[in-house]
Amino acid sequence: MTIFISIAALLTLLVVAWVVRPLLWSAAPTGISSQGVNTAIYRDQLLALDRDLAGGLISPADYEATKDEVQLRLLDDTAESATGAPQTRQHFWNGRRSAVAIALLFSLGAASLYSVLGAPGAINPMIAQKARSDELEKMVSSLAQRLKANPDNPKGWAMLARSYKVMGRFDEAEAAFVKAGELVNTEPDLLVDYADLLAVRANNNIEGKPLEMVNKALAINPKHPMGLMMSGVAAYRRSDFKMAVDQWEKLLALLEPGSPDAQQVEADIADARVKSGQGLESKSNP
Repeated sequence: MTIFISIAALLTLLVVAWVVRPLLWSAAPTGISSQGVNTAIYRDQLLALDRDLAGGLISPADYEATKDEVQLRLLDDTAESATGAPQTRQHFWNGRRSAVAIALLFSLGAASLYSVLGAPGAINPMIAQKARSDELEKMVSSLAQRLKANPDNPKGWAMLARSYKVMGRFDEAEAAFVKAGELVNTEPDLLVDYADLLAVRANNNIEGKPLEMVNKALAINPKHPMGLMMSGVAAYRRSDFKMAVDQWEKLLALLEPGSPDAQQVEADIADARVKSGQGLESKSNP
């Protein structure tokens, strides 16, 4: 959740920065004005008059008259520029304030749009888990309704039984297993699941019918992991440690070496060997 929010916030900031960047940059002054240009022109004209007078091209009288005319035009242009220059007005919505407003509106708008069109619950694990639970409940309820309308569907009842078991609805799970009928006796997975359900309802006691179903599952599939585990647990509890070790060693060969499950089984095997005396014998006879 934290990573998602951080990435979303970073992307939003980058987009906002790109949008408001032009508003934060002030226009650079050019350093050129019409008044400066006119002044330079008139200065050149006066210099030209001086050169003409020095070269004898115009008379002193014409020189003075022309010089006065140029100076008067310079004064007129200077006065017009001073009076006609627009005064700078401070508007409320300047570039900086506009940028702040756009950033706020963009961020709030994105959050509001996501809350309406997106899935805000997806970033909350509790809400997401509740949504998955509600969806599972709807699917199981729909399956139950279909089976009531068409009960001759052993695979459907088996699926419903396992779903009820996962949801902790043990009474309904056992009833569904019963309705699955003979299919249960042909599927090792169903036999072990049913046996585990019966053991849980009997205060985790595997002996009796649960163990019979586990043995039937192992007769069909001798390498069924859950069957081997339950068979070993039942043997350990009745102090048949040798059988427990045998079953768990078969299970260990099916697990990924070094995995947490494998490490747990190795610890259980070591404990069973110590209690059976195998551990002591192996230490005394290396």
